[in-house]
Amino acid sequence: MSIVTEIDDIEETAARWVMRLDGGTLPDAEQCELDAWLAADTRHLGAFVRAQATWMDLDRVAALAAGRAPVKPQQTAWQWQWQRAAAIAAVTLGMIASLAFVNSRYLAGRESTQVGEVRRLTLADGSALSLNTASVLQVKFAADERRIVLRQGEASFQVAHDEQRPFVVQAGDVSVRAVGTAFSVRMRQQEVEVVVTEGVVEVVRKDSSERVEAERVARNHGVVVATAEQPSAQPIAVAALSDKELERRLAWQDGRLVFQGEALANAVAEVNRYSPLPVVIDDPMLGRKSFVGVFRIGDTRAFAQAAAAAFDAQVHEEGGELHLRD
Repeated sequence: MSIVTEIDDIEETAARWVMRLDGGTLPDAEQCELDAWLAADTRHLGAFVRAQATWMDLDRVAALAAGRAPVKPQQTAWQWQWQRAAAIAAVTLGMIASLAFVNSRYLAGRESTQVGEVRRLTLADGSALSLNTASVLQVKFAADERRIVLRQGEASFQVAHDEQRPFVVQAGDVSVRAVGTAFSVRMRQQEVEVVVTEGVVEVVRKDSSERVEAERVARNHGVVVATAEQPSAQPIAVAALSDKELERRLAWQDGRLVFQGEALANAVAEVNRYSPLPVVIDDPMLGRKSFVGVFRIGDTRAFAQAAAAAFDAQVHEEGGELHLRD
């Protein structure tokens, strides 16, 4: 099926509610309906607040526009209302044109996940993707290219073969090009990480001076690409990955987190990506110890308890955080 975004529907519904409220107090049944809609999703409230602000701006602009027009003594109330409506319509048309541009540039084909959510999608060309926690991407398919813009987070791709339309994932100034293969891309603060599990991909990095560096990466290899803002003696670093390392890096696709001896502090950072209840290590020495375990995504308490048991530490829940301390 094709990528479908819910953002437009949410914004449109919010705008309709605000226009209905402009006519006065809602009947009890409609007020209950509005309250239920706002409570159903945190995005609904945000869209409603934005719609209210926009409506207030339209009112102010309409009043100013009407105020600039010469008012004749014989002008009736309905004439002023018509003038106000015309001003609102003019401003609204301008906003619709702006929103259409924003939608086509930034929202069309947009998919996202919340913290702790992993989504699996099938694209229009038959390719499959998995979107990891707190991630955002945009699908931009054209006649000669299939492009995915990863705006934040991590995604894995099982690409349907099509020699006429290469599959390109763009992550900042890094792009990953494939025809038919499987790989994952993760955006970090200062680098982009690519893991190839099938076929071959070409990783391209363009720096601030428009110089292009490229590297072909084969299956069972990973590559770390420094972002253009980060000076690096080796901007593209490729390394072979063992079966265990591949399992660890891609376990999120099965709803698991696998730790195979990395520092506890690194394991905590990974766990915290998937939960609004963060783990905090109070003792830096504890954070440097090696940790092993397999956990279900989002099960922060089980992770904290296991880490405490492994290192003879304790877990204390304080202020919405799980503290690990000796």
